[in-house]
Amino acid sequence: MPSGYFSAPSDSLDPSLFDGDRMRPEVRSRLLDALYAGLQLVGFSEPWEWARAWLTGSGASYQWKADRGNGDLDVLFGADYTSFLRVNPWFPPLSMAETAMYTDQILRDKYWPRTSAMEINGSTYEVTFFWNPTTGEDIRDIHPYSAYSLTDDSWTIHPPELPVDPQELYPQHYFEQGERDTQAVNALKDMHDNGGSLGRAQSLQTARFYWDRIHGGRKEAFSGTGAGYGDFHNFRWQYLKSTGAMEVLRDLVKEADMNDPFFKLDSPADLITRAALRYGGARYWA
Repeated sequence: MPSGYFSAPSDSLDPSLFDGDRMRPEVRSRLLDALYAGLQLVGFSEPWEWARAWLTGSGASYQWKADRGNGDLDVLFGADYTSFLRVNPWFPPLSMAETAMYTDQILRDKYWPRTSAMEINGSTYEVTFFWNPTTGEDIRDIHPYSAYSLTDDSWTIHPPELPVDPQELYPQHYFEQGERDTQAVNALKDMHDNGGSLGRAQSLQTARFYWDRIHGGRKEAFSGTGAGYGDFHNFRWQYLKSTGAMEVLRDLVKEADMNDPFFKLDSPADLITRAALRYGGARYWA
């Protein structure tokens, strides 16, 4: 999927979602209801008592018109974890980060397919939900580009006014690194396709290393120590999306994982999920 990161901004916010500068009431209710339904399906009680949610990303910005098929709405939420534990006393004694990892995996596997083509006021959106434990109750801790509070019905961070060409916002050496990254990924693809069995094995190993660095860097960008939307590591990810190299890299990594003898071992998220299922019994999803 191409990135809207460099797309020309519109003069207004998405009219299917916003009435001027304010989110349409029926849209806010729809997104909150969808979030609460997902969290209840995971097995949690009374999510409206402890979850704080925001609409982030291009859907809450002036770059919503980027031609990427269905609109992309990211609902990011944090938690008052004391309240979470109070209304979910049967939940196993995990940290908030472990609980978020568990929740995100189940939402991604079981709930996102249900919200991948949500119709809202005549437009179709792919709606995804993430628990970012770094946000807690204040999303400003992860430096997002923009964030509309679904909980409070107000802007926590209003999207900035952008130049006609948003590429002007970033230094030239960012683009030079992005181009080097793109060439490196294309070289891996060529090695994979034309280098025989040895070239294929080397390309898959290098692709996994490259993916971990780029994906890990983007996660760091939206942590308490990163710079958020304008962070170089987010720029790097978005640049590779814009050139199509990220999709190539993703495909190589998928193949690398499928051919890895350790691929079938449980990930940390799998282990946490299994422990929670064992602890909570039928209350949890399989």
